[in-house]
Amino acid sequence: MKVELDLIDEIAQLEVEALLEGLKDPEMRRNPAFLEKVRKFLNQNKLQTTPETDGVAEMQKITEEIPEFPKVVNIIQ
Repeated sequence: MKVELDLIDEIAQLEVEALLEGLKDPEMRRNPAFLEKVRKFLNQNKLQTTPETDGVAEMQKITEEIPEFPKVVNIIQ
């Protein structure tokens, strides 16, 4: 079966738009299964982020501010 390149381009564009919409949704971007699909898409298309990519520096700063919790926690019931 031969598919026209315009149709393939449109499908690819719709896929990118769907991923972007999902990343803008606060609930979806916390969903590990969805994030795995985003990572898979980026990997399959050889797209990589760098420290210069918008938002990466902010994300690194946020993760550095996450406190370390003790490994042993006493839970009072």
